[in-house]
Amino acid sequence: MNFFKADIKRIFTEQSFWLSIVLGAVLLFGGLGYCLSAEDFTEDANGLYSRAQALALPFAAPLLAAMPYSVMIMTERETKFGALMILKQSGTHKQRKQSKQSKQSRHYRIKRFFTVGLSGAAALFIPHAAMFAVCAVLGNMPDIRLLALPVTFGFGWAALSYGLTFVNRQRYVPLVMPQVLYLLAIYAFPYLKLDRFYPPLDISPALNGSIITTDRFVLPAVLALAGLFLTAFGKEADRQ
Repeated sequence: MNFFKADIKRIFTEQSFWLSIVLGAVLLFGGLGYCLSAEDFTEDANGLYSRAQALALPFAAPLLAAMPYSVMIMTERETKFGALMILKQSGTHKQRKQSKQSKQSRHYRIKRFFTVGLSGAAALFIPHAAMFAVCAVLGNMPDIRLLALPVTFGFGWAALSYGLTFVNRQRYVPLVMPQVLYLLAIYAFPYLKLDRFYPPLDISPALNGSIITTDRFVLPAVLALAGLFLTAFGKEADRQ
């Protein structure tokens, strides 16, 4: 529990976390400003929130989720901080077997998996919550369930980004690859007859006028499981 508390506190000290929030706020409130200037939605706060949110942010959301904390473990590899934390949690006996060290390393990585997922969820949730509050002030309360979408979306894509740090040594890959996969899925899913799982709808159902259904949580769950698998079985972190 002390690890999670310390790691969560550490998230809020990272410049990349706050940069992600600022960029998300710029995209969201830029869309809100455009909607307010183009047409009067103040009588339909739910419509205002959904339209403003759907304009730009859904197409950059995976990058914003990956930015805050997903590559932190790569920084720790370079500085040997990760190895120090593993020894601190498992003891410092000189005769500890390599297999046991590998097991401790895997436990450390999986613990970090959850904090990385929370960092992606928070980075998307905070600007969405701010715009939600503004829209509520302007009119009727938007559907509160809409705030669940940036949380699950952010967790899933951040988890995948984190998992990618264990199958390569290039820092840009975990940051960029989720966004690339997301854009490819946008074009591929309709051809594969997977329209119901169209990725942007997982954070912005208003893009096609749909409502929130359980389909919106399927792809984020799959991504989280994929990230967990890569985290547990990837080998790069063991080569410190």
